[in-house]
Amino acid sequence: MLRFVALVKKWNRSINLISRQDIDRLWSRHILDSLSVSPYLHGVSVLDIGTGAGLPGIPLAIVNPERQFTLCDRMAKRIRFLRVVKSELQLSNVDLLEQDVTAEHRAGRFDTVLARAVAPSAKLWPMLEPALNHGARMVVFSSTQENSADPKDQGGDEKTEYRCRTERIAVPDIEQPHVLEILERR
Repeated sequence: MLRFVALVKKWNRSINLISRQDIDRLWSRHILDSLSVSPYLHGVSVLDIGTGAGLPGIPLAIVNPERQFTLCDRMAKRIRFLRVVKSELQLSNVDLLEQDVTAEHRAGRFDTVLARAVAPSAKLWPMLEPALNHGARMVVFSSTQENSADPKDQGGDEKTEYRCRTERIAVPDIEQPHVLEILERR
């Protein structure tokens, strides 16, 4: 994890992977925040959509070597950075995919789809639901979104195609409540 943090700091100077204001809070705001979702991973195949600097995918891949992570981002410079990370950290459980979140994903391929700072869950579900295996889930870091799922959809509006529950998580050195939305097919 220390090597990953060093790579983010080094590359951030030239390609702005994370906000320069956050570089001093890299551990709490990004690494610990990413790791907080680990107990909510389901199955062995995980898609990290809009991964950016590899968050949450790289920290999770480091601590979950038994799972296979596919990190997806639309920007070639971020994927180049992640190729370096994958190589230098010898992460055989990481695959990289350069494409937009709206692009087609192979049907029924992933057990968990992660979205951190991408879009509200209600917008992501229709785009990403086809990528989920039977019994899979989508986990959205909604505390990073201004417009998370509508509260009336939480857990039971029969009009939605999914069940949604929220989990509040304490992340060290972060004052703002950390909220995850976990969406599963009905």
